[in-house]
Amino acid sequence: MGSHYKYISLPTGLDEAPPWQSQKAAPSDSWILSVAHTAISCLSCLLLLITFPVSIWCFLKVVPDYQRIVVFRLGRVRPPRGPGMVLMLPLIDQFQRVDMRTRAFKIPPSKVKSRDGAVVCLGADIQFRVCDPVLSVLSVQDLSFVIQNTAQNLLVQSLGRKYLQEIYSSRMRIGEHLKEDINEQVKQWGACVNRVDLAMEAIMQSPDSNPAGCVNTQSKTPSGGFEQLLMQVISLAKQNPEKEINPSTGLPLQQLLSRLEGNLNESLVSKVGSSFQFHLTLESGERAPYFLDLTSGLGRAGWGVIGGTPDVTLDITETDLLSLIQGKLHPLEAYNQGRLHVQGNLQTALQLQEVLQVVMQ
Repeated sequence: MGSHYKYISLPTGLDEAPPWQSQKAAPSDSWILSVAHTAISCLSCLLLLITFPVSIWCFLKVVPDYQRIVVFRLGRVRPPRGPGMVLMLPLIDQFQRVDMRTRAFKIPPSKVKSRDGAVVCLGADIQFRVCDPVLSVLSVQDLSFVIQNTAQNLLVQSLGRKYLQEIYSSRMRIGEHLKEDINEQVKQWGACVNRVDLAMEAIMQSPDSNPAGCVNTQSKTPSGGFEQLLMQVISLAKQNPEKEINPSTGLPLQQLLSRLEGNLNESLVSKVGSSFQFHLTLESGERAPYFLDLTSGLGRAGWGVIGGTPDVTLDITETDLLSLIQGKLHPLEAYNQGRLHVQGNLQTALQLQEVLQVVMQ
């Protein structure tokens, strides 16, 4: 597969001068070439004066604040120019505009294997900008393509040294370290990364030390945020044994949901800002939908289907939910085996922790 960009040798040491300051010391610069360069430049200026004022409209460039112009005079790079008006010499000057604004790209979700053998589907949102316009033009042909591939490779390498629990609970810290690693690579291309946000979509495989079907259900401290969410629901149900649930009713969380509907408020809406659709499959084969909309106002919740498209949809059978409450089925085991389905962004699903904190007050 052909390469989309090419590298050239550039000064990287602090004591080395940039390309436009080291031209006089280049071995190929003899006095004859210097005289020829000066003479051609004078002739170009003379042509500019002869054709004035028509030449002004052709060779006067306006550079906005968010751009810089890299000028090549007789093939040699000059210092970056702008913002404002920049005068180009006819016939001998070529230029390239460089956008200095922050740009962003998304690393699509891909499977990454952690240090303990778990396989997670994870992507990232990265923001970067050009810090040195000359290096960004001279070093690579497609800057965005190079940074995206570099970030994706470093993402896989970095997460391959982390455990699943660390990836799940310390995404912000890992993102900061990943940003530093990427900056070490891309600074030679005149770019710098401002922000890295990791987005975990799903856990495809549990760790090797705790494979699916052999999850330790005696653990009292769940390791994952989504696991903590389900364990809070289970603990809440176990704290009220006098309100025993009849599986045939199809409403195993009736008391919890009634409390939730009465505690919705603007503060909760501002923290979560997402909508959720629950689908509970009963033993009879029927499905009992329940929605939670925390996108505006005081929020709303109730039985039925939410109007519009929810941000997250959760699907679980009545039997599996009862097994979770009784402690016969571990939440992470249910998720890994496909018995608990989450459609949408997993990070958005984790925001339900804010809801459960209100419910359990």
